[in-house]
Amino acid sequence: MIPVLRKLKQRLLPPSSRSFHEASDRSQAKLHEIRAELSDLRQLVIEQAEQIKNLQACSDNLLEAHRYEQQRDIMMYWQQYRRVGESLEDAQLRFFRALPKATGISQLFQDAEAQLFVEFDEFCKKHDILYWATGGTVLGAYRQQDFIPWDDDIDVYIARDQLNKLKKATEEDDRYRITVVWDWYVPCKQIRFRLSDVDNPCFVDLFTLDWVQGNPKTAWEFGQEQRREFTNSIRMQFKDTDWSQILYIDDSNPLVPKLEQMLNERIEELGTHITVLSDQEHATALVRGPENIDEGHSSGPYPIDEWLPLDYLRFRNMSVPVPNMWRQYLHRLYGDYMGIPHDISSHEHVANDYINSAQSKAAMNRFLGRL
Repeated sequence: MIPVLRKLKQRLLPPSSRSFHEASDRSQAKLHEIRAELSDLRQLVIEQAEQIKNLQACSDNLLEAHRYEQQRDIMMYWQQYRRVGESLEDAQLRFFRALPKATGISQLFQDAEAQLFVEFDEFCKKHDILYWATGGTVLGAYRQQDFIPWDDDIDVYIARDQLNKLKKATEEDDRYRITVVWDWYVPCKQIRFRLSDVDNPCFVDLFTLDWVQGNPKTAWEFGQEQRREFTNSIRMQFKDTDWSQILYIDDSNPLVPKLEQMLNERIEELGTHITVLSDQEHATALVRGPENIDEGHSSGPYPIDEWLPLDYLRFRNMSVPVPNMWRQYLHRLYGDYMGIPHDISSHEHVANDYINSAQSKAAMNRFLGRL
């Protein structure tokens, strides 16, 4: 047969029965091979999943054993550390109060912060303004009667009506000012009591509370819900703005009026679930304002009788107001607040290069009368 015709026959005419069956047998064999491989892979996945499950169980057991050993070691340590006739709590307080203090620039900053706290307290007393120390400031006041050595700021709770009184009072006193910075990273509204000297980096953090009437637990849950919705709305509303890039904006930024409007809407929304009051009278509880930074662990609810009348703890040479059930507050916020902490390191709230600048150091030393 002519080669050209042979090629045309191979391309155009159907294969012979024999060649067809041979191709079919090859396809079936390949299919069986693929199915066998899939079965092997499936079995391998099952075996690996079981191995992962066993490793997880083993890991959990080891972790639980480690926790037990750690708790046992800590208990043995405290028993050995205690003096004859000394209570466990007194031994723990002796331990914390013997920890090394901050040094260098951190010590200078803490000293200046403590002096500002004294002046803030005196200013509030003069103008009949109610506030509570909160967070690490309460913890430091009890354990160290001072700053936690690795902390570097003063935290204060203040009801919204009292904050308005504080703002008005500072506007009439040229020694102090209230600053506002909106933080994208958290996000939250940073409100701070500061000196008029712009070179001085010291501040008192002011966290707002709202007076409410009704069931404290219900109020707290609604307050947390408004915080979550406020955060989500901020993320959506401002994700394409410069704020999401520069991270911090102050009151002069044109976005701030919208932020304040959204904050007021959240507070009004809270008022549709529970009665929000303008002052302390008839209040049954307090809730954290939607603009506050999130807590690591929920410290609420805040029934009014756990917060008033005030109790006082020593902080250096002053007595600071705290919730009258401050132990319960600390337990909710920190768990075992007398345990040896896992975060013995700096909580840097102000950039070190700013604190270390010649202007900042001179301003703090001047404020402390050391120049």
